Amino acid sequence: MNRELIVLLEYWEKEKGIEKSFLLNALESGLLTVYRKKAGLDENVNIKIDPETGDLKFLNAKGEEIPPPNFPWERIAAQTAKHVIMQRLREAEKSTVYNEFKKLEGSLISGRVERFEENNIVVSIGKTEGLLPHLHKLENERFRTGNPIKAYIIEVRKPNRGMYQVILSRTHPNFVKELLENEIPEIKDGTIKIKSIARFPGDIVKAAVFSTDEKVDAVGTCVGEKARRIKNIMKELNGEKVEIILWDKDIGRYIMNSLSPASGKRVIVDDKKKEAVVIVDDGQLFLAIGKRGQNVRLASKLTGWNIRVLRESEYKSDEKPAVGIIDGIDEKTALELAKFGYSSIKSLAEADVDEIKKIPAIGDNLAREIVDRAKNYREKKKEETRGSEIPEGQDKGGEKEEIGE
Repeated sequence: MNRELIVLLEYWEKEKGIEKSFLLNALESGLLTVYRKKAGLDENVNIKIDPETGDLKFLNAKGEEIPPPNFPWERIAAQTAKHVIMQRLREAEKSTVYNEFKKLEGSLISGRVERFEENNIVVSIGKTEGLLPHLHKLENERFRTGNPIKAYIIEVRKPNRGMYQVILSRTHPNFVKELLENEIPEIKDGTIKIKSIARFPGDIVKAAVFSTDEKVDAVGTCVGEKARRIKNIMKELNGEKVEIILWDKDIGRYIMNSLSPASGKRVIVDDKKKEAVVIVDDGQLFLAIGKRGQNVRLASKLTGWNIRVLRESEYKSDEKPAVGIIDGIDEKTALELAKFGYSSIKSLAEADVDEIKKIPAIGDNLAREIVDRAKNYREKKKEETRGSEIPEGQDKGGEKEEIGE
């Protein structure tokens, strides 16, 4: 042991943030174990490394310095020191990383692309490296070594749980939340609150906001003059569409807002089931549902409600929605049917089985069952209507709605 060792430990303390005393204690413990195991050092003898000079001292049970033992302790010390220090250094680095970054878990961080490991990106962040797994990258983005990169810290792992402790994401909904907070001062200072975020990474994200100051327009402030603020965020998201939705404590208005850019005429809600039916003009149906059903699905995720969209024409008395009335039609099946214009009992009863079975996710058997059940339901209702006298002024529709007002 000598002064060179102390200089090295002091360097690591400064650059890595690992206390010199921690490494000295680890080295003393390691050397003592080796001396006792390989050289038969007496159990009553301890060792101490001078923190200033690096000199190794042997102490008796009373803590008094004694002469060195009669074995090549200096050679053993030199061989052991490197192994012990490097092992402890790695452990200490991991502990330091965990303590430093654990408090940053759930926040945005900036770094630099260090290298690529298979489809994953290793990101240099300060004194350590984080891992951006390929599942947490946006599909359409490309990075090169040295590129600056922003990401969301989704997890900081404890030491000995894999090579990388800091796990990053660019697909997490809160990544967009952090970007909004950084870009929009009114969100950062609490004037505008983000109530909810729902996202299909790479395609579209909706953020519901409200203002704590009635003089501040929440949506307009977030979008910014000439949409500059939103454009900056979309640029970071490589073109992913960002929609700002006005949150409302009235769930009906909130659900209507969530379907933007479509406009609804009215909404029927079932508070117990957290389900809602939104009635739109026929020309608004595709806009409300969205490409591949994304708009209505995202609205459901944003609000936490199960939302269905129906044309106004489908909600006439003789064209009630088939969902909830005909067995075998769940939300997923109904969405597929609606894309091809089959949303009501009438449209299904008059449909050609061969056309229905061409719809994705609906096979021959299910198509035949749906059409037959729709026909049977209509016949049953006709018979009930013919066999009953309906008092004047009472509804003659006879078919139930899946969700009541």
